[in-house]
Amino acid sequence: MNTYSTPMYGSGSYGGGGGGSSYQSCMQMCAASYGAPTMASYTWSAPSATTTAASSSGCTHTVIVAPTQGVLRYVPFAINASVGDTVAFVWNANTHTVTKSSELAICNKTSDMPFASGVQNKSFVFTQQVNDTNTTFYYCGVPGHCQKGMFGIINPPNALMGGDTTVSSVMPVMASNSSNMTAMVQYTQMVTANNTMVGNWGGNIDMSGMPPSSYQYVLENVMYTRTFLAANPEVLSAEGVVDLSSAGTTPLIVPNDITAAATNSSTSSGSPTYGSPTAAATGSSHSPASTGGARSLGSSSILVSIVAASLAFVL
Repeated sequence: MNTYSTPMYGSGSYGGGGGGSSYQSCMQMCAASYGAPTMASYTWSAPSATTTAASSSGCTHTVIVAPTQGVLRYVPFAINASVGDTVAFVWNANTHTVTKSSELAICNKTSDMPFASGVQNKSFVFTQQVNDTNTTFYYCGVPGHCQKGMFGIINPPNALMGGDTTVSSVMPVMASNSSNMTAMVQYTQMVTANNTMVGNWGGNIDMSGMPPSSYQYVLENVMYTRTFLAANPEVLSAEGVVDLSSAGTTPLIVPNDITAAATNSSTSSGSPTYGSPTAAATGSSHSPASTGGARSLGSSSILVSIVAASLAFVL
């Protein structure tokens, strides 16, 4: 059985098997605020390359490239990997890339030991061996995707919980300046309320070296991974290890994109309010994007919701 390690961001008790029913209960409450999803059918068969035994020199970390069509995320957003490990990027939607970038220019290809998958479609697998433990950023090179938040990190920079530039510290500050961010934070807190480890995931990622214009999208990516783990608590161990195979034949749920909370909150309030959390992000605009919903990565039913994804940032 493969185990896929992710950073152990934060501490706390693991929700265990009860997390699934708690998530569903919370979804009912959230539906009252953010709209109820419709039902549909969807299946996902993992390519064989993602289930083979890890090499003798290290383990294999799986990252899902776009968990469903229209959700512009890598899941999980950040992983910790050791020298000799392999990162397997598995496409679950069409027309995306995995392209190495840098911390200062997240949406631009780097010339420093570059890697690039090229544009690929569902079921494609792209592997990269980890040769050092330096922080590595990567993004989707399809025009507009990274600017909407589609990027990820291998071995993210970490700081002590509570540092001024950590995710856990920046999130409430940005929420105080943006009603959209407030809606996303509140939604995430609701679905992770019964699992402290999931609720703290990514909290000590240090954003001090990143462009301020990227902060919003780092936070959104962390919150989306948290909602994914809340929906699928069986893939996260008490030690903070994500093992996608531990779900067995149980379908994995793909939640709505986190921006749906902001979109639906703005719609229900009648007049959306877009905050300006940083000077570099004041030019951000919200534009419609593809659909995304709570779907199954298995062979049973899924929750689907149409969302208007927001965002645009230039790095």
